[in-house]
Parts: sequence; structure tokens; C-alpha cells
Amino acid sequence: MIKNILVGYDESRPAQVALAQAIDLAEATSGRIRLLAVRTEEGPAPQPELAADSGIVDMVEVGLDEDELETEAAGAPPFVEQARTELAAAGLGGSIRMASSWQPAACLREEADLADLLVVGRSRAHSGGQVGRTTRNLLKSHLPCPLLICTNQYLPITSILLVYWPGPRGGRAVSLAAQLAATLNIDLDTVVTAPGRRAPRRERARVELALLAYHTEGEVVAISEAPAEAVLTAGLQYNPSLLVIPEPSLLRWPWQLAPLYSSALELPDTLLLIVP
Repeated sequence: MIKNILVGYDESRPAQVALAQAIDLAEATSGRIRLLAVRTEEGPAPQPELAADSGIVDMVEVGLDEDELETEAAGAPPFVEQARTELAAAGLGGSIRMASSWQPAACLREEADLADLLVVGRSRAHSGGQVGRTTRNLLKSHLPCPLLICTNQYLPITSILLVYWPGPRGGRAVSLAAQLAATLNIDLDTVVTAPGRRAPRRERARVELALLAYHTEGEVVAISEAPAEAVLTAGLQYNPSLLVIPEPSLLRWPWQLAPLYSSALELPDTLLLIVP
């Protein structure tokens, strides 16, 4: 279950929304928040041989109580102080780290190795289908842990839609979506897609059987559309608060995101949870 939540944070409004969503989940799951405030380091670009490295220039721990804050990070910027205040007010265990890096996405990916969930904001733009540079770079390679991409406004999670297709990632997505639905006591609707099959009834039956262990409510339907089309069609039909999808196996598209991500991000008012 989700216990260790990492939040990518900066001074932007989307990052503040991401923190609010993470606090909600941590309260529901009795979890702990690790907040990583990444400031982009200005200066010359790193050498090509360092391109795969996170390029961390410095990393400072920030305590959650006043004494720790004064002794460890007296020079913390206002947006970090605001985050510390919100975490302390929520009564959650956690930590804050400030980092300077040439590559915020690589820095977050490195820290996420020990996380159950990485939470990030969507973008500074308020139009559908767009994500910020850091989030886009996270989606360009395989994720180290589940990734929650928030909307541009805080959104309570009141319904969950899972789009499933066969494979290990699909199985993990079923498990995580069902656990969340059971913990939050909300419905979980599931769309099973098995491209190339006239009626993927067998896969639907397998999913229904797996969900019995979680005592979740909601319907399970099967369609023959490809995952990218199924995500958009089902998202528009069910209009969920949270859409859960498995990570696609093929990610490297030269000039755009994988089609599955592009379809999912066409739903700007839906939280997106990607399960690797």
C-alpha cells in the first residue's frame, strides 16, 4: 500500500496542488511524505557524459519543527517554508529536502527509487493535453514507482477508473487501484481492453476474480479498442476523479509522448496515476 510518498515541489501553483493531493493520500493511508524541492541550477549545461546523471549540485535537509528549520536550513525560501507549515499542520511525519540540479526529472527519478508513489504537478499551462517539462521528461523513460500527475486545481478523489490490459503492469495496476478504492471507500470501475480479440471475456473474468479480494464496488466491462483509444473513450464516458493506467511497454517516441499518455492527458480535469 502507499506509505512513502515523494512530492516534486517548487514555487509553482501546480506543485502546491500536488502537495495538497499528497497530503490527502497520506492522511488516508497513514503514510509519510518526502518533499523534494528542486531548483534548476543556472549556468553552463553539463558535459555529455553526465547527461544521464541527476546533476545534483547541493542537497539540504529541512526539518519539520522550528528548531530543525532554524539549525538546518535557516535560508529556506518562502515556498519551502510554506510547505513545511502545511505538513506540520496536517500532523504528518515526513521530511523536506532542497536540491539544486540541472535535471529536475532525473533528480526526482533517483529519489523515487525508495518511494511507493511520486506526485507531481501537471503544468503551468491551463490547457488540455499539456504537461510541464519536468513531468514530460519523467514520462520519456520507465518509471521507478507509480506516478500521480495532478490537475491544475485540487481535486478530491471520489471515483476511480482503471483501464486494464493483460501483462504484469496491468496486474499491478489492478492491485493498486483496488487498494486505493478500498482505502478511500469509493467505487472502482474497470475497463478491460484486449486489442485484436472480438470479446475479451476471459480477461474480464480474470479481473473480476482478482477484484473480489478487495471487496470493491463498480462495474467491469470489456471492449476491443486499443489501450490509447480505450483510455480516452472510457475517460470521457465515466468522467472519473482518478484514472489509473499501466505504464506502456514502448515509451521512446522521438517528438511526442507515447500515444497512451497523450490520450490520457486529453482529460485535463482528471488525476492520472501511471503504474510501472
